[in-house]
Amino acid sequence: MKKHCSASRPAPRRRPATAAHRATRAVWRGATLWVALSATAFGQPLYDLGRQAWQDGRYRFAHETLLEYRALPYGRRPDVDFMLGTSGCRIPERVEWGHGVLDWMLYAYALTYESRSLVRGERDLCRAAAQRVATDIGRIVEERAAGMTGYGKTFYWAERENQPVASYPIRRTRAMAREDMTARLVPLGEPDRALAVAKELSPRGRAAVHGPFLLISEAGHEAGQLASIGQTLSRYLRFLGTSYDVTPPAHFVTVYLVESHYAVRGLAERLHGLDVSEATVGYTFVDDASVVAAVAGTAVGTVLHELFHLLVRADFGDIPQWLDEGIASLYEVSGRNGDNYFGLENWRRKVLEELWDHRPSVADLIRSEWFLFDDPRQVRAVGRRETDIHEFYGRIEGQRQAAMMAMARYFLLQLEQRGELPAVFRAIRDRGLEAPGEGARERALRLVETTLGRTAATLDAEFVYWFESRAAVRVGQARQTLASGGTLYVATANVNIRTGPSTDFEKLGLLPQGRRVAVFDERDGWYEVRFSDGATGFVSGDYLRKVPQP
Repeated sequence: MKKHCSASRPAPRRRPATAAHRATRAVWRGATLWVALSATAFGQPLYDLGRQAWQDGRYRFAHETLLEYRALPYGRRPDVDFMLGTSGCRIPERVEWGHGVLDWMLYAYALTYESRSLVRGERDLCRAAAQRVATDIGRIVEERAAGMTGYGKTFYWAERENQPVASYPIRRTRAMAREDMTARLVPLGEPDRALAVAKELSPRGRAAVHGPFLLISEAGHEAGQLASIGQTLSRYLRFLGTSYDVTPPAHFVTVYLVESHYAVRGLAERLHGLDVSEATVGYTFVDDASVVAAVAGTAVGTVLHELFHLLVRADFGDIPQWLDEGIASLYEVSGRNGDNYFGLENWRRKVLEELWDHRPSVADLIRSEWFLFDDPRQVRAVGRRETDIHEFYGRIEGQRQAAMMAMARYFLLQLEQRGELPAVFRAIRDRGLEAPGEGARERALRLVETTLGRTAATLDAEFVYWFESRAAVRVGQARQTLASGGTLYVATANVNIRTGPSTDFEKLGLLPQGRRVAVFDERDGWYEVRFSDGATGFVSGDYLRKVPQP
């Protein structure tokens, strides 16, 4: 699911280095494009050549062509990897390579039950050099062509009696014309056109363009609130580019802001033909480069979470789930130092504390295919015997899922605080496809161990000590030393310091009554303060009084 772009007509199917390939490369040099995971993606002639060769059984040609396509933005996707893997399995000297590609697919992609069974069967037949059964490549799809954040995927077990059952994967209810999706994609530099598209999509909503984002509010946001949100998202995009090499979009990313998870569900059906659980509070849709999220105020943690899912797939479509969800959830509650974001404490600590007996070790986390927890059929597909859906969600898999999500978030928070997270991210992203004789799960674990220079057992012991000693909490508390400079104010009462300019944001700490503080900026009645380490916080202006100058 992704984007569109035009390119030259494909040359006759003979050699991979033909005019089609040269034309495709010329288009790439001429423009940076926000492409899609659909058949209309950038590099379409190259993809068509490879797919046709694969269907014709010309596996060497398919292998060479699709490898080149895979190196383009959004080329790392399940249908491409399936054709590459099965082609490799039918080239004598590439059998182990093909087996490894298919094995990584089972590890890293959130495949549907049917696709998982097909990929598993092909992988198991690979070394036997069995002939491929005729397959429609369109069957190789991900369970979630969109990311999804919901209460069901993030159980809050500290209040389990009030929580819904696990949210089910997003499902299609009707086909959506590709033209309808691509019509929503507006190149940067055409803000008036973007606003016109917004008017068509949401006649009663308020729309605004801020940087590369088209914001559409159906939750009553004022212009100032949208400006604040746009500023936050643009800053976050710069951070992702600096820290994780995320490619900035060349089209506007559309962000729909609605009042509740019920509104998320209604908008999903109307915009994208999707049936999402009522527990879902946000999701991304790649074909039209959009994010839908329940955001009533200016606290956009859900949007930051979903933006990572959307943007990281430009160059890392096969990111493992623990890394993808772990980083995305890291910044759903975060602080900021200039353009640098850092994770803060959030409710997932309570989840992990209460479900400590279900906590996976670091090794189990990295090896995990945790997206399987979404669907009982997928559990059965990998050989488990759980069949009762209530037991599956409530007593066993629901708790495992909650503990896994919390563990991913806090393990990556620890790595971030040590300055080690970007290196782990890049090591797995840049691993290459060559891994003869090594399973995907073990390879991922080895890459983490090698990058960090410590065994999984050592990493797990370090994590347990760090978590139980509440080192993460103390990092936040250390930021109570405030910076000097700015304009001097005094607190007229005990008041919370928050991560953003509203009560929707997480607390960073307490500013005691009578304490003087340097203010550097004002936003909608909230004053920005800075700490001695450069981090920022916000205090309500209702509880601050300017100190008269002598």
